[in-house]
Amino acid sequence: METLHRLNIGVHVLFGTLALLVGLVPLLTAKGNTAHQRFGRWFIGLTTVVLATAVLGLAVFNFRPFLTVIVLLSVYQAYSGFRALRTRSTGPTLSDGLFSGVFLLGGLAFLALLPHIQLVWSPVVMYSTLGTLITMTIYDLSRFSWQQQWRRGAWLYEHIWKMTSAYAALLSAFTGTVLAAYKPYSQFMPSLLCSGLALAFMFSAYRKRRHLVRLLA
Repeated sequence: METLHRLNIGVHVLFGTLALLVGLVPLLTAKGNTAHQRFGRWFIGLTTVVLATAVLGLAVFNFRPFLTVIVLLSVYQAYSGFRALRTRSTGPTLSDGLFSGVFLLGGLAFLALLPHIQLVWSPVVMYSTLGTLITMTIYDLSRFSWQQQWRRGAWLYEHIWKMTSAYAALLSAFTGTVLAAYKPYSQFMPSLLCSGLALAFMFSAYRKRRHLVRLLA
């Protein structure tokens, strides 16, 4: 069992590191080009393996609630951000709604359990991460009531925010674990920095759309 545990940790660390490296390409290259799309899909695949090994480790070997929350948020935002791109012309589907509902219930259940769990990370980090997950799922469920507006352009900003935030969550898990002596700053600083980067990307996309509208007017 110990050998399997070490193997699982090795795979988790390897694919997590690869996800962080691969994720830099869609993060920093021109949005929409071939490299952006290809590396974005690879990032999703690597993140899925990170989730699978995390779930296996948490359920079978060593339950660590702080990593569970981070992994839940990262995977949800990565998949949801990917789906925003895939459903930009049709709007969210029933499967998207079910996916959001499952993660919403999971987030609420974890929130109810937190007072009874010994927290290794700062409670502020834990509650804010869960709050972000719950808020995001509620937002995603609300899209069914304003699909037309969402298809007109909100999907793009959502895709940018979620994919950048997914990368931030993985980075926070990495720095929070490796740089444990600098907690809580090593836990939330990556999220703050990536949030600023996401806002810059969204503003740039907004300016390009405005410019295109003026040219077509």
